[in-house]
Formats: sequence, structure tokens, C-alpha cells
Amino acid sequence: MPNFDAVIFDWSGTLVHDPSNEERVALAFAKLGRTEPHGIDRICESLRRWETDPEVVAAQVGSDTSTSRYYAAESLHFQRAGLDQELAEVLLHADEWPESRPLYPDALATLRTLKKQGCRIQVLSDIHFDIRPLLEDQGAGEFIDDYVLSFEHGIQKPEAEIFELALARLEVAPNRALMVGDRATHDGAATESGITSLLLPRIRTPDNRNLSIVNLLVG
Repeated sequence: MPNFDAVIFDWSGTLVHDPSNEERVALAFAKLGRTEPHGIDRICESLRRWETDPEVVAAQVGSDTSTSRYYAAESLHFQRAGLDQELAEVLLHADEWPESRPLYPDALATLRTLKKQGCRIQVLSDIHFDIRPLLEDQGAGEFIDDYVLSFEHGIQKPEAEIFELALARLEVAPNRALMVGDRATHDGAATESGITSLLLPRIRTPDNRNLSIVNLLVG
């Protein structure tokens, strides 16, 4: 008998690469055909400088509970950082580009093995758009039984309600579920709902994520 009946995966930084500002802006420049010398560095520096602005920080709170709140928060940040409208509009959709969100190389093998181990798989993500098509196109969709996406329910991590919803949809007890993520402040909050949690170190490169440890924990 496996140690868990279900595994709940975070999406960004856990199953798929979480790109840096430099990567996002570089891809946006490529989409727009821009070749400004030092333009990417200049824009990223401005984004970093303004990300601690009190109004920008306040707008980010709960921004993944709806698409409109996300766009409003990001647009404010881009405006304060001095981005032109064309670039800001393209960057708003950076998370939706397959090339900026590749699966980690070991993700499919891990998901496939979990299914063989008899586990249900759920993706629980603080996100402002539907990631199902991306994961389907990447070959992961066939292994995923359920999705809990924050913008569809108006709640996000670390709120207890989103973990309780995840468990209810999976129809498993808290002690029979494993949460896998990369942020102690958000994914780690699953422990408050009685869910065992595995937190992976945050990385910025699309390399193997050592996800095979999940299969070992499931047993």
C-alpha cells in the first residue's frame, strides 16, 4: 500500500520552469522584434526597483484570485517601471507562452510513475489563467486527475480554504495527501490543513527538479 493516495503539485517552479525577469523580457523583445542594446538590463533593473513600491506591493496581494486583479497589479508595476504600452501588453501574457514555461525534464517520468503507483494527481496553482492546455500540450495532461486554479475559485495559497477544497475534490483525508511545492510561505501552508508537504529548493534554471523523490515518498 502506498504511503499516500494523492499527490498535489504546485505548478510554477515545481512542475514547470519559473523564468526570471531577464528571460521574460528577452522573450518579449524577441516577439516584438526589438534589438535595443542594454534594453533588457535597463527594463529589468527598473522592474526590480519598483517591485517594492508600497502601492505595487499592495496590488499584488490576492492578485491571483482573478484574471482582472492580476492584470491590474502587473499593469501598475509596469507603468511605475516606465514600460511602454506595447511591451507591457506583451509581458502581461508571458506566463502563457509555452517557451517560457517548459516542464522540468524529470516531470513526466515522475507523473507517469505516480500513476503506476496508484496515486491520484492534482495541480494546485496560484495562477490567473487556465494552465490545462499548456500541460496537455506538454504531455502531462493525461496523468493529471484534477486542477485547483486560484483564479477559478477566488482563493489562493496560503489560505486554508484552497487546501480544503483540494482535498474535497480528491476525496482523500489530509494524512493521505502529499503537497509538493517550492515556497514555504504558500505551499508549506498545506501542513496547517494536515497535509504532509515536500518543499523543493527554488531554482532558476530548467534543469532536472529531483522530482523522483516524490515517488520514493509515495512508496
